[in-house]
Amino acid sequence: MTLATRKPTGKPSWPLLLAAGGEGAGKSFLAAQASASELVGRTLWVGHGEQDPDEYALIPGADFDIVEYDGTITGLRKIIHEAAAEPKGDKPTLIVVDSGTKVWETISENAQVDANQRAARKGNRGGDATIGVDIWNKHKTHWRDIIDTLRLHDGPVIITARYEEVAEIVKGKPTGDKVWKVKAEKGLPYDVDAVVHMPVRGQYTLSKVRSVRLQLNEPKDWPNFTMDAFWRALGLADVETGRSAYATPVVEETQEPDESGRDWLAELNDAQGNKDAIAALGAAAKAAHASDNVLTVIRSAYRDA
Repeated sequence: MTLATRKPTGKPSWPLLLAAGGEGAGKSFLAAQASASELVGRTLWVGHGEQDPDEYALIPGADFDIVEYDGTITGLRKIIHEAAAEPKGDKPTLIVVDSGTKVWETISENAQVDANQRAARKGNRGGDATIGVDIWNKHKTHWRDIIDTLRLHDGPVIITARYEEVAEIVKGKPTGDKVWKVKAEKGLPYDVDAVVHMPVRGQYTLSKVRSVRLQLNEPKDWPNFTMDAFWRALGLADVETGRSAYATPVVEETQEPDESGRDWLAELNDAQGNKDAIAALGAAAKAAHASDNVLTVIRSAYRDA
């Protein structure tokens, strides 16, 4: 086998930045102000759970389009894919997602609805059900799809999220101290290229950036921070940029072998069209990891019975 390799390009890519701020700290204002930068072309504003920033059109130079959709995660994923596929043109498209906190809350609520519906089918209808690992994994793939699509966008991205002071928990017990925490999916600060913290309006701390040109030894306070100044500090106004590339993990679906030794199709024939018998057979075949072809035949026989 010959290894597939490539040389690094040395080109910087447009960053995915997390603007994590307290209530009223100016997260959305920062993002709208970014649309005035001469370094970007079109700006697409994807709101989720937050007020549309119509008034921010009055910011000098601000120029953005508010993307309209149905408010569902399915709809959001679709427009994120469409926004990321926008032609780059002479200048890159800026995508703003406001807010990542609300996106994650909606995904979590959808998972709870799924768990409750599963419990109800089993006759358990009281309160919120425990969310099983399979349900969590299903809905986390929706979050992963959104983030991975934004990471691969050939242009800048800003995701806003709430930044809250919460009780510190160590080994399941409160310490009595307070810590600041991003309110979103826990991996978000690790997935982005840069993080600017805004605990109160007018206070900016750059805590993370992936860059050779702008390196941090420790979190950097940045008075009067703007996205335009940040992009220029990364050298993006002066050099040719490249598309972000990630070694994105791919989950391989595997099917355990059917070691039951049963002849499912022969048993299906023995059922002689009895719907209850076919249903029981289908459940047993699925539990035994029968092949997809066998399960398809059993389902078809059940529908026809």
